[in-house]
Amino acid sequence: MNMKKHQHTIPRCYLKNFSDKDGFIWTLDKNGKIFGVKPKNILVENHFYTITLKSGKKSLFVEDTLANIEGAYTDIFRDRISKDQFLTEDERAKVSIFIAALLLRTKPYRESLRRMFQELKDNIEKWEKHLKMMNSKVRKTISAMPPSSGETINLKDIEQCLNGLNEQHSVGIIINLPKISQLIFNMKWAVFRNTTCGFVTSDNPVVVMRPASIRKYGPDAIGSRPGLLYKDAELTMPLSKDRLLLAGWILERDSYLTIEDTWTDSLNYRTIIHSSERIITDSRTKAEAIKFKIYKDSL
Repeated sequence: MNMKKHQHTIPRCYLKNFSDKDGFIWTLDKNGKIFGVKPKNILVENHFYTITLKSGKKSLFVEDTLANIEGAYTDIFRDRISKDQFLTEDERAKVSIFIAALLLRTKPYRESLRRMFQELKDNIEKWEKHLKMMNSKVRKTISAMPPSSGETINLKDIEQCLNGLNEQHSVGIIINLPKISQLIFNMKWAVFRNTTCGFVTSDNPVVVMRPASIRKYGPDAIGSRPGLLYKDAELTMPLSKDRLLLAGWILERDSYLTIEDTWTDSLNYRTIIHSSERIITDSRTKAEAIKFKIYKDSL
């Protein structure tokens, strides 16, 4: 088998929608460097989705599945969304799967899982250390407490998750696709158009936020944590340099809308602040403007 070693963490077909007339996208990285590059040559990792079977053989099942999802989306975007046409249920389902995959497949998403398990491991180790420092009477009392009725996870389990996290993340993309894509499918969709200042994207383009709860409780409060099941949840995803999708439960209906530059700037800011290492646009001028506005205090 000819193993496809180079695998895009963000699909090339998606990045092409943000390219200039010469086929280049313009990237602002976290260090402030701006450069033009062809979509095929960026956001690529070696064997990012490759998994190892029990036999020891390497499998491209996840990579091939994602490629099929990308192919379906490319046709629908070109033939329907870019022409402001409403989708059939089958087309909507395919786009929902693409969005869900784009949410789950990225390097920032994988690293967020790694941080979660590492934090859990650190907390368990701290608790075990604290437990050893307690006197024997307190330890005896704690050990006599009835165990939780639910499933438990121990330090060894967490260490195994961390050691195999890359491949577990790859498999998890496929496992979680049905649930996430169904939620996205059921939301109302608004496709915003702007051809003057346009939209930017990033290495983490699908953003889930709860703006109403953030205004009420604050950005880092428990009451404003993101999640697709919350009724005030909004999902945004730049589709191209002149279109962006906003999906939510409280929208009245599916729609195509032309929006003003001020609103476009606000949505771009949402994309920018959720980026991890790279912000992507269709011109050096726009990348330089973003660098000046967003990074002027940190570069």
